[in-house]
Amino acid sequence: MAVLDDAKRLPMVPRDSLVLLTPVLADEAYGYQLDIWCRTAAERGASIVLFSGLQPEDIPRSSVRVAKRSRMALGCVPADISLGGLIVDIGRAMDAGAAEALSRAVHTADVLANAVDEAPSGGVATARLCELASAASGQAIAARQPEPGELSAPVRVDGIEVDHVTAAPHPSTMADQLARLVIRLTAESASRAVAYSRRASELPIRSQTQLLGEILVAGPQYLAELLPRARSLGLGVDAWHATVIVEVDTTDLDAVTGAAFLETLGAIVMQAVGRAGRSTGLGEGTGWHLAYADHAPVLIRTWKREPADRDVEALRTAAATVHGELRRRWPDRHIRCGVGGVHESVEGLRSSWAEARSTLITGNSFASNQSSPVVLFDDLGLHRTLVEWYTTQTARAAVRDLLAPLEQEGPDKASMMIHTLRVYLDNQGAVAPTATALNLHRNAVSYRIKRILSLLDADLDDPNQRLAVHLACRAWKLC
Repeated sequence: MAVLDDAKRLPMVPRDSLVLLTPVLADEAYGYQLDIWCRTAAERGASIVLFSGLQPEDIPRSSVRVAKRSRMALGCVPADISLGGLIVDIGRAMDAGAAEALSRAVHTADVLANAVDEAPSGGVATARLCELASAASGQAIAARQPEPGELSAPVRVDGIEVDHVTAAPHPSTMADQLARLVIRLTAESASRAVAYSRRASELPIRSQTQLLGEILVAGPQYLAELLPRARSLGLGVDAWHATVIVEVDTTDLDAVTGAAFLETLGAIVMQAVGRAGRSTGLGEGTGWHLAYADHAPVLIRTWKREPADRDVEALRTAAATVHGELRRRWPDRHIRCGVGGVHESVEGLRSSWAEARSTLITGNSFASNQSSPVVLFDDLGLHRTLVEWYTTQTARAAVRDLLAPLEQEGPDKASMMIHTLRVYLDNQGAVAPTATALNLHRNAVSYRIKRILSLLDADLDDPNQRLAVHLACRAWKLC
């Protein structure tokens, strides 16, 4: 609290002060001068300015507007009020307020700690912790992304933000500081709860996750070894399957942070499909399972029998739920979900994964809507035989060998040349439509094609070689 009888001391008051202007300044308190005092107090971050000896009607509207913009309260102290007694009473009230705020913070910390420690495997949701914190502290705490100007603390697990705890700012300094403390306590408790829950839930399924990832990427010669292990772990590899690949742009993360982010991502997408419908425990290895392949989480939905149309629609809904949850948590990241078709047996599982991959390939000529956040293979109209050929080990090796001379030019040049050649072949070797499609001059297209053919060991006049090059250009992104 700052008690002033000289307005020149106003720019020197401590920040967040309660400022009391004594009756000595009453004679100077007129229109524009009050505006200046209010503006100066606001710049110092004062919470309240009290004018002793003035009446409310003495305060001009312009001063009131300055105070409102700065979230600063104004008050008038009647002339017959003892300033000494008022100062003592204010001091006592401020001390009591600080003690009350500290008591609420300690109580909130105890409530949150008990909630996390007593929950089975720490399994208490961030939203529930926010409800408990709100009730214990008297502050409105919520689990969501903050709006501009709101108070917020991130929920981090292994250095990755998985949620936010948010509260509205308060005009009262004491309440604002209490809110800041409570959201940090809640965020730290939520981080601990998520970490405990994840460790408890991941232990029994980690081996299943690893094995499913191996089955997706393994060569045919290794499947005979993997399948008995999968069946012994209760995985329904012989049932019906569909896959959802979750693609999140993590190019800004280093290898260590990216690996931690991937683990966090997997846990979140499994929680999301659990909210969209039953996720596990359907018997005989059916339900939702998680795998990792090509540095991306793969959600695998397994059915004991061939799924009905409503089951396939539920699959689409689950993918949309996953995308919506990830967008809520990371609104600035590019996120897409590719959904493969429904197939039977382990080969069907691998085919579905190949189809899901094909939906996410950027620059793919068969992607009718590349900006769509959730893309279903069955909506693309692509012939399944082509996708199956694109993703075989033999095709991958053939593509790499055929296009190796272009890849030796560096990733950027290789991408440009392969894209140019693909468009050229899509247009039956016609320069004019190729130039139009690429938005280039015809001479530029002719120069590029001449340069590309000089590097490739291929004769486009030979129908067999022309077909091989054309398929290689289309398969390059998948390989």
